[in-house]
Amino acid sequence: MKNKVIALFTCLCLCFSMSACGQNKTEEPVTESERAVSVNNGTLTAESTALSVGKTAVTYDEYKVYYYFMKSQYEPVLGQDVWKYPVGADGRTIGQDAIEDVLRLIIQVKVINKAAALQNVTLAADEKEEADNSASKYCETLSEDVKKENGINAVLVSRIFEENKLAEKMYNIITGKTEVNLSDDQCQAARVHLIYLKADDANREQARQKATELQSAAKSASSFYTLAKENTQAGQVEYLIGRQDSRTKLAQTVLGMKEGSISNVIEESDGFYIAYCVEENNKSIRNEYKNQIVEERQNEAFADEYRKWADAYEVKVSKSLLVK
Repeated sequence: MKNKVIALFTCLCLCFSMSACGQNKTEEPVTESERAVSVNNGTLTAESTALSVGKTAVTYDEYKVYYYFMKSQYEPVLGQDVWKYPVGADGRTIGQDAIEDVLRLIIQVKVINKAAALQNVTLAADEKEEADNSASKYCETLSEDVKKENGINAVLVSRIFEENKLAEKMYNIITGKTEVNLSDDQCQAARVHLIYLKADDANREQARQKATELQSAAKSASSFYTLAKENTQAGQVEYLIGRQDSRTKLAQTVLGMKEGSISNVIEESDGFYIAYCVEENNKSIRNEYKNQIVEERQNEAFADEYRKWADAYEVKVSKSLLVK
């Protein structure tokens, strides 16, 4: 039950990644936007305003509930010390990035709910009941100590569940209007493992040499996947690559490969690729690729709408949250 609930609160961030914290316009003149109410700095208490989206204030307790949703997802797997790990040369930690992710999610939900109100979109009675029942069941899984420590109470959690469900409803309404018509030929694709090396004008020749060395090593490697995982500069190794990909050389090469084969070094404007064909183009792959493209375009359509909504609201965030 808890994992299902947590998924509800992370789905929007996974569906469309937008820098909502970057919407903070306190350093710039605010024009044609709903000004944000003031936030509290210094020591925050339960009812302190931790952030605001236009006239909508978010209490510190509400922020803590969202933070708890996120924290309880990762700590059982990665441990309580995960938040101290550095993630960059500037000394930032995973914990600092996590705070910004939580703030981003809250801002997104508030912006989308404001857009829903303007468009007269509300939860139907059965949708509201479903959200409230889920909230009630979720609260029952938590001890009183956990609830007290994290500002969790039934009324607040019910409202959070309702707002997230309404945000999800708005997402479905917008993406449902997005038409994607693709022929079978346009959906040709293959499943591949990729080694990717970033390159620009400053390091292109060095990256080319490194890619050539890796391509040679791949021929005798016991596992291309392991080699890729250890050397790729992308976030993952396995991809579906097809005709709709803007990296035309990569797509053309991949579609001409046989299962189990390794490509030569492929140069694109963003860098160099080496591909291993896991599964050639077939009907199942084409269907999966089509669904992937449809989802990508729906997310793009929603992100475009979201940006328009977000521009209408000034955002303020308490400095007490950002300095942790």
